Amino acid sequence: MDFTWKRVIILVLAMFVSLIVAKFVLKFFDNTKANLSTRKIIGSTQDKVSISEYILKLLSRLSFNKEETKNNLIKAGIHNDVFSQVYYLIKIVPTVISLFVVLFLYFTGEVKLVNCFIYFSITMVFCLIVPDMYISMRSKNNISHISGRLPFLLDLMNICVHTGMTLEASLEYLAGELKMVDTSLAFVVKKTSERSKIIGLDKALGEFSDLVPTNEARSFVMTLTQSLKYGSSVGPVLASLASDIREINMLQLEEKIGKMGAKMSIPMIVFIMVPIVILIAAPGIMRMLG
Repeated sequence: MDFTWKRVIILVLAMFVSLIVAKFVLKFFDNTKANLSTRKIIGSTQDKVSISEYILKLLSRLSFNKEETKNNLIKAGIHNDVFSQVYYLIKIVPTVISLFVVLFLYFTGEVKLVNCFIYFSITMVFCLIVPDMYISMRSKNNISHISGRLPFLLDLMNICVHTGMTLEASLEYLAGELKMVDTSLAFVVKKTSERSKIIGLDKALGEFSDLVPTNEARSFVMTLTQSLKYGSSVGPVLASLASDIREINMLQLEEKIGKMGAKMSIPMIVFIMVPIVILIAAPGIMRMLG
């Protein structure tokens, strides 16, 4: 009787999930059919659509929080559009599969309820929490790396400005040249250059500070914005700002070096002082016990 009830519950759950999946599949095909009809009426400007573009368009319908996910991945230094489309699928699909596996094992009596809860909790941690933690950690490292390379960018912009190039032209030129040196910095500069052609350099610099939310990047954006607003000379300002950022980075490095002594004292106490105390006290304790 108990086994019959378990089979009924499994069938009900399977029916419920199949209805949800069928709803999303029908909605997906309706949208695809509407797009195809629109393309037939209006006419496509492209003769052929590549397989990669078709797959990317297909995956974009199955993704969630597209802009937020894409921005987070860009901050982490991941610039692949396909990965940004399938990021949530990579998290959700293994979680759902593990849920069905755990429920199947529980209702067949092979695993206890407590063990099922433990297995599913571990799966949720690895599939839902760990990827976000990795992206967040990588974002911090990438932002810190780009912020540390800003003096290098400022020196190159200063050279370009002294040769007679405008800020927009210097950003466009450096976006191509920096690919051989630093791909993350080159991508941010390229994105800023492309956005400046659409919304203007002032707003594009604001988006640059959003991609690199550090004090050095804000100083860089504020300096260029004020130079554009008041028409002051940009070259000396860029050189001065690069020197200031280098001094700040040097002070931060000296601060980290100063903290190393205090941090190294804990391993010294644990791994050196404690064994020495044990070696000194052990013979006397052994004599007392003997």
